[in-house]
Amino acid sequence: PSHMQPWMAPWTRKGTRQENCHAGGCDRRLSAGQNQVASLAQRLMAALVPLVDVLDAPSKKSIAPQFAEMQEVGVQWPADFRPAFLTSHDDMLAAFEREGGRGALVQSVSAKDFTAFKLEGIDGQILATTWDKFGLLVATSGTGLAECTGSPGADGKWACRQLALEALPSGSKAVAVARQSSNLIRAAVAFEGEDSVVLMDATEDGIWVTVGEVHVP
Repeated sequence: PSHMQPWMAPWTRKGTRQENCHAGGCDRRLSAGQNQVASLAQRLMAALVPLVDVLDAPSKKSIAPQFAEMQEVGVQWPADFRPAFLTSHDDMLAAFEREGGRGALVQSVSAKDFTAFKLEGIDGQILATTWDKFGLLVATSGTGLAECTGSPGADGKWACRQLALEALPSGSKAVAVARQSSNLIRAAVAFEGEDSVVLMDATEDGIWVTVGEVHVP
């Protein structure tokens, strides 16, 4: 049947098939197909050239993480001082007992002595501490999170104020807190009997919202 035959130029009155080839009549379909293929090839090349450039570029060597060298602080704590937390800001170090808010401040790693102090305005056991340019953050098992600005006064008291934030969930075996910005505080909480760490952000409404979870092998 004619519909199954390859396309050919029609017969003319002169008895030949290629009479109109000079006008493009006999290969019009082939030309259109070639144009489509050329257009497709151009688009494909445009997409592949950037990929080839990336593959040919020399790979960047991975940079090994840099760790600060450990330094021994030549400070002897009193016999009855049992620090459970240690935090630092600039060259200063602060150590805290878990109960009662008792602490000690070391002005630099080369210092030989310390200044004893007591956190005022916190409630419950200390769960975590962090010290940045905005002040000292103290997470407790009581009312939640306290902020202590400045440094201990001459009277040996470091004034703290409770933030308008609910307490962290109970049942934790380890807690870490950090200020991501001046108005964003994040906590990492590991619960007893679980092999994961839950990441929580403090909202403007004063509640903790879970934002992620990391499984610890």
